[in-house]
Amino acid sequence: MQPKPPRDSSPRRARRRVLRAAAALVAAAGWARPALAQLVRSFPPAARLGRLEIRVFPEATLNGEPVRLAAGARIYDQRNMIVMPASLSGSFDALVERDPVGNLGRVWILTPDELKAAQARERERASGSAGQGR
Repeated sequence: MQPKPPRDSSPRRARRRVLRAAAALVAAAGWARPALAQLVRSFPPAARLGRLEIRVFPEATLNGEPVRLAAGARIYDQRNMIVMPASLSGSFDALVERDPVGNLGRVWILTPDELKAAQARERERASGSAGQGR
């Protein structure tokens, strides 16, 4: 019969203590929390709100009117990830920015909260331009 090595649990306990302390430091430092920049997107002032329907690239409709996507158009989904037009189907509430030729250069598909904020921004923009004309 072979002798069993002595069981010394102190190195295991010490290792566990170190791992717990490291996990506590990570949580306290905020590394485990999502970054604020990932939660809030900013949009350029020139972006306009609309209902976008992607057709066969580069064709689309914006508020029922035919439009074209620019050759280098960037479409950002609700997680701010760039998506390919071929992977989208249906219609979306979106902010769009046109290029100098009039094609859609950048598109942001909106979350429900972003849609509410964009609608408020459009109302402010409309009331501001109506007040300037008087």
